[in-house]
Amino acid sequence: MSGRTTRLALAGGFVVLLALMIGLARLTSGTPAPASPAPAAAAPAPAPVIAAVEPVAPTVPQSAAREVRAGPTPPRAPSSSTTKQPELPVVMPSFRRDLKRDANGKLVPMIPVKDLREMLPLADAPMKACIERAGKGATGKATLNFTVGAKNNKLLIETTGVQDEETLTGFPDMLDCMHKTATLLLPPDRPVPELGTGIYVRRHVVVQNGALVEDSLFDFSYNP
Repeated sequence: MSGRTTRLALAGGFVVLLALMIGLARLTSGTPAPASPAPAAAAPAPAPVIAAVEPVAPTVPQSAAREVRAGPTPPRAPSSSTTKQPELPVVMPSFRRDLKRDANGKLVPMIPVKDLREMLPLADAPMKACIERAGKGATGKATLNFTVGAKNNKLLIETTGVQDEETLTGFPDMLDCMHKTATLLLPPDRPVPELGTGIYVRRHVVVQNGALVEDSLFDFSYNP
């Protein structure tokens, strides 16, 4: 009886020892413990809102900023402090003219207008010829002008023109012809007065139905 009990005790001890050895072997073999279930995936974060920004100018690499470009240096303008030009006096043109006057300080016309009026008949025929070329329908009035001066110790008509076309504006060719007849108004071989001053004379003409009604000298002014 005692021998059987001993065998049972040995067998039980063997089983216990075997279980301990198996447990020890599992601990030393590094078998990973069963993984715990992974936590639920977090909800995706909302996409960030990108605010509109001004375009950024491209940055220059630091190496390029350090690069020194060699090139021709533009010439500098001369300094005004060292090359200041001398100031010249401003000369204003003078339109004054010293005219000769008589003993009373008055101007003397190159020819009196009354003498020119006496010469008007010399231009009568040429004036009528100008009107005839314009036709019988010419009617109206105008103011003509001319200037009297002297050259080489002789009187002369320096200029002629139309001061105001008035109602004869529709007959430019006739007016051009008429104002040129003033060149016939000077008396021949008239001496130039020593104190004579040039004059500007106004001439009034009237035409009616193709006929010369008036041709008169009505005013003058000095023409220095």
